Amino acid sequence: MDARNNSSNQDDKLNKERELLIDNVNPKSPLEFSWTFWYLKPDKRIVWEKSLIKLIDIAFVEDFWATYNHLALPSRLATAKINSDYYFFRTGIRPMWEDPANANGGRWLLTFGNPDMKLDDLWQETLLGMIGDCFSHDSDPQPLSRFITGCVVSIRVRGHKIGLWLSEAQNGTIVREIGRRWKTMMNLSSTMRIQFETHNESGGGQQKPLYEE
Repeated sequence: MDARNNSSNQDDKLNKERELLIDNVNPKSPLEFSWTFWYLKPDKRIVWEKSLIKLIDIAFVEDFWATYNHLALPSRLATAKINSDYYFFRTGIRPMWEDPANANGGRWLLTFGNPDMKLDDLWQETLLGMIGDCFSHDSDPQPLSRFITGCVVSIRVRGHKIGLWLSEAQNGTIVREIGRRWKTMMNLSSTMRIQFETHNESGGGQQKPLYEE
């Protein structure tokens, strides 16, 4: 055997052993579910779906922080007066009402009427609650996190919103408990209200919310 080929094979073997050792010593922390970051900058010249950009799939805690720390914060987009959205959805679920996982669901909405409210902090708390499976309690008959498909922060000149999307809309017990836990997670005052609306009624005017917490 050629000495150079033998040396190359030995190097490859050592590199593989080194990678395996590093993985065993410092493994990544897997998330309960895989998630996907999306970005939307509405453009009236093209259809909505063409404006939707898939950024990256996230399956590990370390990858979440690596991505999150490099994204412009919602407040920065707001300062730039850019109409845009960040979406964070379970991988495989598109951030639109028509996706089968969302079709029979709805969303809890927190509307920012006060510019002094901590938009970035509340957005981060929502994301961490989702990837940390914090919406589920050991005492739950079934994990409530399974009903959460994603969330969105919408930056608009007239006011910003954070929406928590659910696959369920009709089971009031499940929907309202998720809303209560979200509100507690964000440490909102009792005077701050969040409202729930079904997707098939969203954006259709001044409908009365299905639930309010």
